[in-house]
Amino acid sequence: MVRVSVEVDGGGCLRRLEARGHALARGAGYSPACAAASCLLRTAAGLFEAEGAADARVSLPAEGNMDITVGKIPVSLRERFRGITDFLVCGLVRVSEEAPEDLVVSGLKLE
Repeated sequence: MVRVSVEVDGGGCLRRLEARGHALARGAGYSPACAAASCLLRTAAGLFEAEGAADARVSLPAEGNMDITVGKIPVSLRERFRGITDFLVCGLVRVSEEAPEDLVVSGLKLE
């Protein structure tokens, strides 16, 4: 199972994310939920890191683990970071709704 904990600031921008684990495959060894979560996480991490003006750090402490920490975000990048955060969170939540046995997202209050 993949467990993702997400912290978003009052402006809708990611502050901290922790992802742990793998979704075990049922059948032929491929887990669509794990692949989807990995794709969303890696893409968002790459976008956050690409903005050198922002204090964003991504670490991969072990296989199946990812940490993203976002510090100060310049005003000029807040809308971009909010969009990346919205896309990431929406995608993770939708995957978790379709495959709750494979992906759990916590730390969010979605309205």
